[in-house]
Amino acid sequence: MFPDGYAANLRRGVNLGTLRVNGMKSHDFHIWIERLLPAMVRGYVPDHIWQVLAELSYFFHQLCAKKLDQSIVRDLEKAAPVLVCKLEKIFPPGFFLPMQHLIVHLPYEARMGGLCRPGGAIQSRDV
Repeated sequence: MFPDGYAANLRRGVNLGTLRVNGMKSHDFHIWIERLLPAMVRGYVPDHIWQVLAELSYFFHQLCAKKLDQSIVRDLEKAAPVLVCKLEKIFPPGFFLPMQHLIVHLPYEARMGGLCRPGGAIQSRDV
């Protein structure tokens, strides 16, 4: 499904007995949200819920792209609060910890700080 080495072996963390996924690394979560989430839930949830989850997936796909256009980042800044409101209509209030509201701040951070690339122990930013 993915090129070799693109995502770790996602099946290694799946436990069919408990119906849970454990042991995923941060990049695995990115793959999960950006690529797999819309395909996994389509047909299992109502269409209005699937559309919001697909929008969330596309939001992160655009935000985590190798090249960020300033106009796209501005559009993401406008779309983020609307997306969070749509998610709040679907999920119960207990789901929304501070991490879920981080979606609103990520486009601003990308616009102000630029792309972030790993540089060993330090993160270097493109200006």
